[in-house]
Amino acid sequence: MNVLILGLGSIGQRHLRNFKKLDKKLKFFSLRRKYTTPLLNNKNVPQRGKIEKVYNIKNFKKFDDIKNIDIAIICTPSKFHVDEAIKLLKKNIHIFVEKPLGSSLKNVDKLRKLILQKPNIKSMMGYQLKFNPIILKLKNILENKTIGKIFNIFIHHGEHIDDFHPYENYNTSYAARKELGGGVILTQIHEIDYLLYLFKNYKFKVINSAPSKISKLNLNVEDNVVTNFELSKNKNDKAICTMHLNFYERPKKRTILIIGENGKIECDLNKGIIELFKKGSIQKFNFKFDRNKIFLNQIKYFLDNVKKDKKINKDYDLINGLKSLKLALKIK
Repeated sequence: MNVLILGLGSIGQRHLRNFKKLDKKLKFFSLRRKYTTPLLNNKNVPQRGKIEKVYNIKNFKKFDDIKNIDIAIICTPSKFHVDEAIKLLKKNIHIFVEKPLGSSLKNVDKLRKLILQKPNIKSMMGYQLKFNPIILKLKNILENKTIGKIFNIFIHHGEHIDDFHPYENYNTSYAARKELGGGVILTQIHEIDYLLYLFKNYKFKVINSAPSKISKLNLNVEDNVVTNFELSKNKNDKAICTMHLNFYERPKKRTILIIGENGKIECDLNKGIIELFKKGSIQKFNFKFDRNKIFLNQIKYFLDNVKKDKKINKDYDLINGLKSLKLALKIK
């Protein structure tokens, strides 16, 4: 089976390493716009050697040269995702697209129609938090209505952009550049996606949103946003969610607080802790796992479904990824 990786930055190389762990018989190809990212290990530390030589990768010079490819992994800047996905689907190539699906709604309807026209071609979004045991446990607690009716949700994700990729200047990364689809909203869209996943039976309404640039960081996109949502099932079942994302916080913080009628849930994604408060008691869940295992499980699911010709779960497919993108753009 031949695997094409578009973009060999940190996430592209992570997927490459994981594919090799899962199936040593795979053959790899790439299409790169730039050759600036060095060979990296799992901790994004530069290593000696060239990526192509170490992993025996053959490069395509341009899109028209692509042929005899079974699977393609899109790891380019967000701006290019939709158009690249369309081109690959037309070639009947199974595709895995890193988040977000795009940076605008341009050509997304064309992509959606093409996906529906090709039901045998697998397509999946790269939202690895849906494979995170913390998020899965949180989903289980909510589905069991452990704390009753939900009143409030508070989501916070703050991390300094200069800490994302220590091997590069942050101001050259796609996350810092408007023209490549950057900004804190699209870069940290995982929070929007898992919110939709945890509360997928609710309707979402953006009450207000305040994206802005308030730091001295050298970027031309928003570096923070505070957004309020209304989540509703019916007139008598509504919840208010406040989300804060930023590009400048140290030390990093990634938390979820959910307040319900019969208790509350506090979740720390960085520390790997869920605390459930109910009826005066506290139940604590601790999670210890290799972060890469989440990415590995995600790619394994995609690869297995391609090999076995099984349908991708609707929670993971590109049409679902369109929901996250649309909500993110309303916030933006």
